[in-house]
Amino acid sequence: MRFYHFCLMFILSSSCTTNFGVINTDPVNGSTIPAGEQLTAAAYLLDGGREMGYPNLYIFQPMVQYVGGTYGMRTGGKYVRDEFYNGLMWSDYYGKCIKQLADLLQQHQADSTQVNYVAAARILKVYIFSLLTDAYGDIPYSQAGLAYYDKIYTPAYDRQSDIYKDFFSELTAAVEQFDDRQPVITNDIVYNGNVTKWKRMARSLQLRLAMRLSSADPVLAKAQAAAAFAGGVMQRNDDNFVMIHEDYSYPDLRGNGYAQALQEEAAYKYTIGTTTFVNYLKEENDPRLGMIFVNTDSVTNYLPIQPGLYWWEDWKDFVGENGEVVGQADKYCHISAPFYQQGGAWLHLGYAETELLLAEAAVRGWIGEDANAHYQAGLRAAMHQLEMYPGMVPLSDMSIDKFVAAHTLPANAIAAISMQKWVALFPNGYEAYANMRRTGYPVLNPVVDVEGESETGGHMPKRLFYPATEALSNPVHYQEAIARLGGSNDWMQPVWWDR
Repeated sequence: MRFYHFCLMFILSSSCTTNFGVINTDPVNGSTIPAGEQLTAAAYLLDGGREMGYPNLYIFQPMVQYVGGTYGMRTGGKYVRDEFYNGLMWSDYYGKCIKQLADLLQQHQADSTQVNYVAAARILKVYIFSLLTDAYGDIPYSQAGLAYYDKIYTPAYDRQSDIYKDFFSELTAAVEQFDDRQPVITNDIVYNGNVTKWKRMARSLQLRLAMRLSSADPVLAKAQAAAAFAGGVMQRNDDNFVMIHEDYSYPDLRGNGYAQALQEEAAYKYTIGTTTFVNYLKEENDPRLGMIFVNTDSVTNYLPIQPGLYWWEDWKDFVGENGEVVGQADKYCHISAPFYQQGGAWLHLGYAETELLLAEAAVRGWIGEDANAHYQAGLRAAMHQLEMYPGMVPLSDMSIDKFVAAHTLPANAIAAISMQKWVALFPNGYEAYANMRRTGYPVLNPVVDVEGESETGGHMPKRLFYPATEALSNPVHYQEAIARLGGSNDWMQPVWWDR
């Protein structure tokens, strides 16, 4: 497989370090690798390989109280700092993905025959940087990845407010840059060269980022949300930004990283639905409960775990009303098999989320649309969305119709939309964590911390802390960023759009 041979070459010639001096000074030689392969590598490595599954499984999913139970989940479930999990997004996205895209753009931005690759790379670059800044706050942005070309070995940390403004400029320019007269994108693992879908993804990302600013800068948010909608967002699940994978185990990067993390030491057996998530699904009579989690017996009825608990705490068997006994190790509901298939896809941004964002924009009066129509379209798309996972049994049309008909927008529309988006985003904890900080939904249950391990007194962190290596490799600009946080690398300080 051509991509596999390229991937091996890429891995051998790339750095996974958090040291910007190393990351930026030895890029893959862009003159010998086609732009399409660099674009593919940047996209593929977003979620390929177990290390890219760890932050979602052990930080973000427990943080939004999707799941709990394993020891690793103490990081996001009890709020215990872990330098390894915390730094993986930083090291891998900068050291692999951004490095490839920066090199692609430098090599090909003046070549009119490569304009479609450049436009797609700009869109993907905005997406990756959005993950980084939403997680960490102020980050190296405008100077990142350019040491080889501009000799900037210690890039400045741009303010998040400036980064977001540039996001909107970049997305708009990239959409306008696509040119049907020039060669199509080949070796495109995202949209197989379909420029229309790239444009819809860009506009949907623009909408997501616009709504992120609903409190921080509502004027800009309104303008960008309206522009995104007018420009043409995703129209169906076929437009989803999905990364495909192959059935390979760690350390092969072709496997789905989240699934590889779940497979490690059979962590999926103890990846348990929390009371916050499972009880909400039950209250809404949501048929997705049985798609997301497995109930291993006839009496426990998808027994959830309290946020913060390890699966072995609260040690006791479950006794059903009929006297049936279910042992401690088997009593909780755990994540279903389709989610830990290493050949499964990973959804970064989808039509269901886009429709729910449009519903919110309509409620706010930012677009002249029927909010309920978009809300229900989002619900329907979210239920079909789960069909992308290998072995997932689809819901019947009757079941979907019944659920959608029972869910019209109530008076507290923003809350309803936010809660359903929380469900629709599963298993994407990255976006769920960002959306929860913006909207306040879901309202989290208190963390149960039997051993007193929490380093925040049970209060949810507002951001990830900067990797410790930054204090050594980029000390001046690191200290500038720390000063804007009040003088310490404090993960309880919110990012700009959350203040």
